[in-house]
Amino acid sequence: MKKSWLSFVIVCMAVMVGMAYADSDRHHQNEGTATSTSSSSTTSSNYVVFATNDLGMHCACPGADTFLLLPPFNTLRAQVIRRGDDPEVITDPNQITVTYSILENTDASLKADPYFQSWINNSPKIFPGFQPIRADGRIQGLTGATLSGNMVPMPGGYWEVAGIPAYPALDPNGVMIDPLGGPNRNPYLTGQIKVYSKSNGALLTQVNTVVPVAFGGCCSCHLRVAQDYGRVNPTPRDSFEVMGMLHARSSGIDFSKIDPDGDGIGGPIRCSRCHLDPAMGESVPPGYAGYPTSKYTFSDVVHRFHVQSAAVQVYDPNIANNCYDCHPGNGVNCYRDTHRTKTINGHNIWCSDCHGDLNQRVASGQLLKPWSDQTLPTCSKCHSNTGEGEGYLNTGLFGKFLNSRGHKDHKILCSSCHGEPHALYPSTLAKDNAEPMTIQGDPRAVGKCSVCHTDRSSSWGMPPH
Repeated sequence: MKKSWLSFVIVCMAVMVGMAYADSDRHHQNEGTATSTSSSSTTSSNYVVFATNDLGMHCACPGADTFLLLPPFNTLRAQVIRRGDDPEVITDPNQITVTYSILENTDASLKADPYFQSWINNSPKIFPGFQPIRADGRIQGLTGATLSGNMVPMPGGYWEVAGIPAYPALDPNGVMIDPLGGPNRNPYLTGQIKVYSKSNGALLTQVNTVVPVAFGGCCSCHLRVAQDYGRVNPTPRDSFEVMGMLHARSSGIDFSKIDPDGDGIGGPIRCSRCHLDPAMGESVPPGYAGYPTSKYTFSDVVHRFHVQSAAVQVYDPNIANNCYDCHPGNGVNCYRDTHRTKTINGHNIWCSDCHGDLNQRVASGQLLKPWSDQTLPTCSKCHSNTGEGEGYLNTGLFGKFLNSRGHKDHKILCSSCHGEPHALYPSTLAKDNAEPMTIQGDPRAVGKCSVCHTDRSSSWGMPPH
């Protein structure tokens, strides 16, 4: 059997990126220890850096004692421009070093977080061979990425760090409501990106960007279901066992009985071991010994069951359109980009206006190929004059906007100027807009030519795409 992508990144990619993180540890040991979340201004007039997350919201689970949907795994991209009459995209590691740090997360704070402790204890059982704590005591993600380090130059003309173990931070003023009744959290973390000269170590430019990660809404409903099945004051394990029992009714498999670590207690498991989830980087579901794998993707079975089950309709008759039942609502409201303030057919644009509601998505077969440019919506559907074009990177995962480039010679990522999917500028969240305000003094998509071109106008407009 071919090695899974996760095995590959753990064993191989970690060698490449780990060297970069180790180098960053030596040269920028204080990165990631700051507590300020204010936007940082550009340091040098000769350089500008654009930084974005690859999604408008990453999801993580509140603990991993029973089952896991998605692990802590966040990705940042950055583009560095040397300003001038003819600006240049810089990706040469011999010229610059690009670092990142997650300001609200530290190794100490995550080790003290009871939910993250559960991930630390259970992740080696869920991902055999993985160790969440390095030999030097630092927390690492599945790729070897830590909470601060160096970004790696990519062939598409940008810098990237994949697999940061960012986690919603405990914060009494945070907007995210804990579905298990714990204290509020901050789902909108701060990624600080700095660019240094390789020759003399001078700080050339820096910017802050939003690193989003939140808990979904699954527990809020599933705990109610467990209670309705006789569990008094239900716990996550009660929910796990009831969901496993209900799963067995349709598939014959009670997943709460799967015991991969052999301790006599069901779990911890991850759903994508049996139901393929391309977001996990695998091309086939690895499976559990003695259990069959499914021909249906995880996205397909989850969405299709919830929209077609009469029992689910009792809890929410409009679940086909109520995306925040599962995707981070709970105070987070993860869909927050400029489209949220615009109308179509007399209503504010909602998720289903671009993606289709669940009934449409199931009927059209979208969820048979989730996370794919073949099924995700495109900007060109509405913006035919400026939509995705010839600079497509074709990475095989995620939509065309995220992996497209435009402007002169197709060298600029669409997201560098417009922001990340679901948080496009100007966002309804002020923190998202801090970056374009830093770069150009305007919350809209970057449109001042003078940001990169020293001989151009400083008035905002629509650049050639």
